[in-house]
Amino acid sequence: MRVLDLFSGIGGFSLGLERSGMRTIAFCEVDDYCSRVLRKHWPDVPNLGDVRLVELGQGFAEVICGGFPCQDISKAGKRTGLSGSRSGLWREFARLVRVVEPRYIIVENVADLLVRGMGDVLRDLAELRYDAQWRRVRGWEIGLPHDRSRVFIVANRHGERELQPGWGTSNERR
Repeated sequence: MRVLDLFSGIGGFSLGLERSGMRTIAFCEVDDYCSRVLRKHWPDVPNLGDVRLVELGQGFAEVICGGFPCQDISKAGKRTGLSGSRSGLWREFARLVRVVEPRYIIVENVADLLVRGMGDVLRDLAELRYDAQWRRVRGWEIGLPHDRSRVFIVANRHGERELQPGWGTSNERR
């Protein structure tokens, strides 16, 4: 499957997805250091740069993944949620989902998304006709020496999903 990796950082999502047999066809990353790392490890994969300027067509990728900026969601930030200038880039993620219509969407963010924006993200996905499931993962649950938590959302086009035991669904109350 072809992957569009948004807010790519140094390519963690792509590394994992490629190890499971998928192929990254484009990144969207603006940070200079991260862009150099991506270029080193994926020299043939274009970096489309600023997600706000990216124009793609329907069917460009079967998977869109990314961890949109968390600075406005995190307790360490201004706590303005998705109305903030950085975390508000979720809207660009959703715009590209609307245009590309991937089969799968994978989203990662800080656990504070559960209280500062999760409802909006799930509503946006539902309006785009995607069913979503999510799970909060604590660092210690996967062998890390800390309790820092992340939320992962996996969405499939409406009617194509398999429920995963232990994951929240878009029709549950938060």
